[in-house]
Amino acid sequence: MDPITAYATATAAVAGIKKALQLGKDINGLIGEFSKFFDAKDAVQKAANDAGKSGKSDTARAMEIVMQAQQLREAEEQLKHELIYGGYPELWENMLRERIKIRQAREKSEREERIAQARAKQKAIDIAMGVTAAAAFVGSLLAIVWAVFAILDAGK
Repeated sequence: MDPITAYATATAAVAGIKKALQLGKDINGLIGEFSKFFDAKDAVQKAANDAGKSGKSDTARAMEIVMQAQQLREAEEQLKHELIYGGYPELWENMLRERIKIRQAREKSEREERIAQARAKQKAIDIAMGVTAAAAFVGSLLAIVWAVFAILDAGK
């Protein structure tokens, strides 16, 4: 999702959640809206990390990202207040704890994947070096054998 669409999705989700809570809707029915908000917020943050790919000047891109991120932080804070003061403080706290667990698990998995890729790359390098060394050794043996036969042939 591009950052502009993600930002629009996030702000629309916040507005929908606020409106639904004001109308007394059940919080369990808003899971989809919360998911949209947090998915879009993450998409904006990922776009911030990929800022060099936008084609805009660095300063323009930086300002856009900083402003969107700030507005989304404020929107998340508003959602927090809506939940806490709407009678669901434990829901917010549980979500934060779960988010930390999920993030840590994802980061661990990514770290393990990077390590596995590095090991596989090193193994491929080791194999290539082994094959090269073996080929050099065989080549040297063939050169020695050829030289021996050349000397014997010359002595006849």
